[in-house]
Amino acid sequence: ESKNEQYDHVPIIGNGDILTHYEARRRMSETGVHSVMVGRGALIKPWVFKEFRDNNTWEPDIMERVEIYRTLAMYMKDHFGDDEMGRKKSWNFLPWHFEFLSRYTASHPEDEFGEQSLLKPLIQTRVVQPDGLSPLETLLANRSVDAHNKIASMLWESNSNADALNKLSTFSESHEFNDILKNGSADEKEDKVLTNLPSNKKGKVGRWEKRRGRKPGPKRTDEEIAQIRADRAAKKERILAEGGIWPPSQVRKERQVQ
Repeated sequence: ESKNEQYDHVPIIGNGDILTHYEARRRMSETGVHSVMVGRGALIKPWVFKEFRDNNTWEPDIMERVEIYRTLAMYMKDHFGDDEMGRKKSWNFLPWHFEFLSRYTASHPEDEFGEQSLLKPLIQTRVVQPDGLSPLETLLANRSVDAHNKIASMLWESNSNADALNKLSTFSESHEFNDILKNGSADEKEDKVLTNLPSNKKGKVGRWEKRRGRKPGPKRTDEEIAQIRADRAAKKERILAEGGIWPPSQVRKERQVQ
């Protein structure tokens, strides 16, 4: 809905499915919101903010993309530490980012995709990688968790942008990556909605993976659920009859206020 002039003093932020600078500007123009949020679009192409600032589509070459990806790795190394513990913490996130970065295809110039974006947000368009990709482009577009871990490792261990490019290029033409292409899970997650929690199915796992990997406990039967609800209702009735407060958590809040 468009912003109501009565509430013009309240900043209103539009949300959802922004992949290009012209989609963002059109949303702001059509609805009158002060700004828009960008989530998955920024994870797929972090330079979407540069495009919005410059009001122009940017198509980074492979070297520029590697530099951006390595910058992310270096930020994590600086934040978490350049040691075994820092790497372990970073691995909760760094390989996971390539679940999104691998979805990047050639940019969407407005003159080619503007009309299409009117029908459906471009971020909802199925990702189809073009034929004839170079080995390095094929690596960066691969959806396998094994490939993502390898990319993250090479970025982390590189001494410079040029070194990272060389490591990635060499790996992209290796037998090891060829095995990933043959046996990996490049396409199994293509239509899966990605969550906000990192996933790492291979190698050492961190806090998030341990939490997600726990086996669920035994499920209660309908009869057990009904009995639990009845017990809670009886407890509530008893506490209120005795002049108490329900729910009990409200008692703790009042004590904290006092």
